[in-house]
Amino acid sequence: MIGHIEYRKASTLEVRHAQRTIELIAVPYDEDTEVLRDGRVVTESVTREAFAGVHGDVTVNRAHDLEQPLGRVVALHPKDPRGLRAEMRISRTAAGNDMLELADDGLLSASVGFQLIAEDWTPDKRRVTITRAKLLHIALTGDPAYKGAKVLAVRTAAPGGPVVRTATPNLDRIRLEMLAERAGIELTSPVT
Repeated sequence: MIGHIEYRKASTLEVRHAQRTIELIAVPYDEDTEVLRDGRVVTESVTREAFAGVHGDVTVNRAHDLEQPLGRVVALHPKDPRGLRAEMRISRTAAGNDMLELADDGLLSASVGFQLIAEDWTPDKRRVTITRAKLLHIALTGDPAYKGAKVLAVRTAAPGGPVVRTATPNLDRIRLEMLAERAGIELTSPVT
């Protein structure tokens, strides 16, 4: 039905901790996925022109819950040949910190909420192509619909950068041990 809100999932591309940004393909172009429409499963794809001229205030939320905001989209790149590429700034909150870590670990993907403007169905009604849509929000979720949507990169603070102290010393110790392991550094004494 034209005009109603649709949700589609994709994957994260890049997380930049220092800048608190995540770069991702929100919706890959010309990739088939199966979705439930009007009570039946159909094959759907999105054209390269579907989000042409996209603009406006686009929020980032947790799992399409508009009451769980995480940040804002700071740049959209609809001409990327892979799909609608988005750069998002994640708010400096506990939930935002969690999202940066989960995205960095490859555990989160993107899902878009969009308003359908135009679509093209095959005569047998088994395949639909989204030809025009308005982006409403991007959700961070663990279950992407499109396999071609993926994280581009994760940006972390440079070595020697500011140290963040929290009220969770055990979590700090575990994170430091994980960072050391990831960097191939052997700690000479236990972290306390």
